[in-house]
Amino acid sequence: MPTFDYSAYDAKGKLVDGVVTADSERQARRQLKEKKLLASKLTEVSKSSSKSKSGGRTKVNDFDLSLVLQQQAILIQSGLPLEDAMRMTIEQAETDRQRRMVESWRSEIIEGRSFSDAMRRSPYRIPESVIAGVGVGEESGHLHTVLMRLAEDIETSAENRKTVSRAMVYPATLLGASMLVVSMMMVWVVPKITAIFISSNRELPTITKVIMAISDFVQEYGLMMLLLAILLGVTISWLLKDTVRRTQWHKFILNIPGLGRWTTMANVADWSRSLGVLLGNGVPALAALKISSSVVGNLHLRDKMEQVTESMRRGTSMQKALEENNVGSGFLIHMVGSGEASSELDKMLIRVSEYYSLRLANAVEVFLKLINPILIIFMGGIILSVVAAVMLPIMDMGNMV
Repeated sequence: MPTFDYSAYDAKGKLVDGVVTADSERQARRQLKEKKLLASKLTEVSKSSSKSKSGGRTKVNDFDLSLVLQQQAILIQSGLPLEDAMRMTIEQAETDRQRRMVESWRSEIIEGRSFSDAMRRSPYRIPESVIAGVGVGEESGHLHTVLMRLAEDIETSAENRKTVSRAMVYPATLLGASMLVVSMMMVWVVPKITAIFISSNRELPTITKVIMAISDFVQEYGLMMLLLAILLGVTISWLLKDTVRRTQWHKFILNIPGLGRWTTMANVADWSRSLGVLLGNGVPALAALKISSSVVGNLHLRDKMEQVTESMRRGTSMQKALEENNVGSGFLIHMVGSGEASSELDKMLIRVSEYYSLRLANAVEVFLKLINPILIIFMGGIILSVVAAVMLPIMDMGNMV
């Protein structure tokens, strides 16, 4: 049954948005009329999502997906049928995207499909690891437990990505804002003040001459440099659309001191957690490995994980496959070996994920504590140089008087 996005006017003339499920657009308009709503715009969800860049499917925010799965888990555990649980979630949804996503699932379930099939057919792109976990949960009769574990897995993976991003975004933002302020001073403030010094025909301090030269350069070539930087960014973005180039770039990132280690820890943590959750929910090992490889964001590491899967398909143990493909540290290999020997591989993988997540958070926290004062001192030195370049000639002129 199709799902429609609508914009409609209520009895007070207020424009409201929402979703409605109906056999046709005509029936959808009739349902809105029964609710005393006058339809202004009505679009089928699958059609409105077809313009997205993700192969015709809309990407789902990690927070929205995690929250919706948690709500479903709680409602199902309380004894509600799946369809009723979804209907209640739709009524209480915090955002329109959450409402439309659950409504698209519910419309498929009403037609007799399973929850996992509804996710797969939805116009919203759901990770394959989530779909596989939901499918196993339906077969095992423990759907609420699986949904809660999947929601926790999504939250933790998103937090790992935010941890790495925070380590890079914060220094870049601070540095960028400071450079913007200095550039504005060089373009508008310094030239007006130094014009007075030039007209006095006095010998200027060396630091003043340097700042004046930088100011002249920024005024003359600043706009050109900005345009070149934008052009360079657009060119790099276009080049990285190619999978081969992007894989090479991701390999280069892994070799950057600090950042490469954090990226490896974040990706291995995501892979270990996803694999552990899938194995714990009863997904066959090879299928779980294939799905877990897809959650690895770094393409170079993803290739290695796929090689591990291929080695295991040929009969090699996971521990040996990880060693042969040089994936992870000795800790990962040791824990996987212990898990295989004790038949508790899923639990060991979850512990590996927790270990790497904790190490990542601690490493980034230490980095931010160190880089913050260094950046402050660096930018303070630049601003102090500009102030000194302006004040020294003024003080010298005062002494001459």
